[in-house]
Amino acid sequence: MSKIYVAGPMFSQAELAFNETLADFLESLGHQVFLPQRSGFQMTELLKTMTPDEVSRLIFSTDYENIRKNDLFLLVLDGRVPDEGACVALGLAFASNKPCCGLKTGSRSEFTTGNNPMIDGSLQKIFRSLEELRKLPL
Repeated sequence: MSKIYVAGPMFSQAELAFNETLADFLESLGHQVFLPQRSGFQMTELLKTMTPDEVSRLIFSTDYENIRKNDLFLLVLDGRVPDEGACVALGLAFASNKPCCGLKTGSRSEFTTGNNPMIDGSLQKIFRSLEELRKLPL
């Protein structure tokens, strides 16, 4: 099975819980998952002992290193717009020649023009449910 880097928003209890559910589901399929919120680098905790610049550098270097180590990149697209940090991670994964996919379980942006072309152009496939993720890896 694959090593998968999962990127998405992680600023509310609902987002954190969904990310855990997603990671657990992928792991139940036999994949190894890197989920940034599990890395031990929660920004609010780090800021208690480090400067904002130190925290930013640590989070960026840890995430970039793990993007490069994984076989596949999965971007959570749910919400009004995709998380900006997750979009930067997508760009890094795409530039590192990693297969990139999206997961969009909601329909909020279906009523407008959809995703930014730079996001869609980086993704090989967009899955619409956890169940569809059984098709990973591509």
